[in-house]
Amino acid sequence: MNKISLSAVLLIASLAVLASCKRVSDVSVGENLRAANKFGATGDGPQSGTNNLNVVYFIPSDLDTVPGYQKRLNGVMVYTQNFVSKWMNHWGFTNKTVGIPVDAQGKLRMAVIRGTYPKAQYPYEGGSAQMMTEINAYYAAHPGEKTSDHILVVTPTYSYDTNGYPSGGPFYGIGRWCFALDYTGLDTLNLGKPNDKYSTIWIGGLAHELGHGINLPHNGGAESQNVTFGTTLMGSGNSTFGKSPTYLSPADAAILANCQVFSSTTRSDWYAAPGFQLTKFSAKYQSGNIIVSGKFSAVKAVKDIALYHRIAATDPGGYRSVTFAAKPIGTDSFYVSMPVSDFREKGNTGYEFTIRYCHENGSISSQVINYSFANDIPQINIADKPVYSKTNWSITSYSSQETASESGAATNVIDNSISTYWHSRWSSSATSYPHNLVINMGAAKDVNRFTFWQRDSRRVKSMEILTSNDASTWTSLGTFTLQDTTNPQDIILSTVKNFRYFKLNMKSSYDGTQFAALAEVGTYKD
Repeated sequence: MNKISLSAVLLIASLAVLASCKRVSDVSVGENLRAANKFGATGDGPQSGTNNLNVVYFIPSDLDTVPGYQKRLNGVMVYTQNFVSKWMNHWGFTNKTVGIPVDAQGKLRMAVIRGTYPKAQYPYEGGSAQMMTEINAYYAAHPGEKTSDHILVVTPTYSYDTNGYPSGGPFYGIGRWCFALDYTGLDTLNLGKPNDKYSTIWIGGLAHELGHGINLPHNGGAESQNVTFGTTLMGSGNSTFGKSPTYLSPADAAILANCQVFSSTTRSDWYAAPGFQLTKFSAKYQSGNIIVSGKFSAVKAVKDIALYHRIAATDPGGYRSVTFAAKPIGTDSFYVSMPVSDFREKGNTGYEFTIRYCHENGSISSQVINYSFANDIPQINIADKPVYSKTNWSITSYSSQETASESGAATNVIDNSISTYWHSRWSSSATSYPHNLVINMGAAKDVNRFTFWQRDSRRVKSMEILTSNDASTWTSLGTFTLQDTTNPQDIILSTVKNFRYFKLNMKSSYDGTQFAALAEVGTYKD
């Protein structure tokens, strides 16, 4: 047996450490990501969970795998998983990260699927649909291989331009699916190298689209966090990932914490309707902060709340959205204070404000409000209203409802939930304006205000309101114009009226189509 001196062992160990450190330092990714890059580069495998992301390597019939794809993608997924884990821990979600399937050797496990058609049948625009059809067929034949509702699809690049820039098929997120491309330079060892042109874009792009596939919308984070942590992955972080400071925002973490592939729980109701009802809500500007509060009920518990402020006119994709996150108070309330100093663009900017209530089964209930800044001050003032209880309310009649292809029942306008809605029938024998709903309040009441919540589409423009005490003889209160907004809005009567029934006779829409929708209606007396 050959003997090696202790000094020789120490020398070998020192050289190994120096070599490892040199490799990591070559990749200028910042201290927060160097450990993740080293972990991904050494060939270690990802961490498997109870509910794992499905990873598919999809090969059009006229292409082949890219050399070294298994090792490189293993490193990319380990790197990405560690990045996610770091920021989940940072925002208080300890030991939470995306579950990734592993094989018997502990390395990334992928379903390698040969496509039926050549690459021309899977273009960037629209090619995902055919891929999804074939992948669904594969999992139908191999049900034991599918471990969640979330699927990442990686496809070999189709071609390179004269500068060596790869391009090819689908590269985006759609629902719980996400698509990315593989090429020879897709390797974490290339991240941050001065002579590397594309790895940050393509690895960062994969991580960004994976974010969409695990429920994340675009967002630009809050200004104070950007100053401290860099660029959000779900903003323009696909161009900074692994090269300069990049992070997940608290809103990202709030959504991911309840995502199926982050959970150690086995359940049969992932993404089922959460039975959410918002029963009280108010919003105001006070002492440099936008403050929102309210009460709700939910069959599937609300665990986290993510709040997004998107510039309506100039940021349709939401890349620059200012975001915040909060925990509910107990099981049915919330109070969130958001500093205006965290907004990058104020002045007279208009915002679409979306509140996402994140449920324990991964479902998200959303509420949308519109407001504007004026001279750097947000003009937002939504007061909770003393609306009458709807416990004994019912729908007497309706012109139509859509229940075959979506949950658009007429009863949804009186269920105390702005996340549900009535929709006119469209799946068969589509109805046109005028549409109407007749509502029975259970007893005659004194009323001088109607309050409405419009849906986020198919908004009603012109509406006549009629009242009755016997549902036979009707008195018109006039024709009114609803606002083209999802904010709560009131129709105020000049005098108090007493009635039991009221009819909403909807005459026209904002989008010019024949269809109508309405989220909620209420009545009260000042």
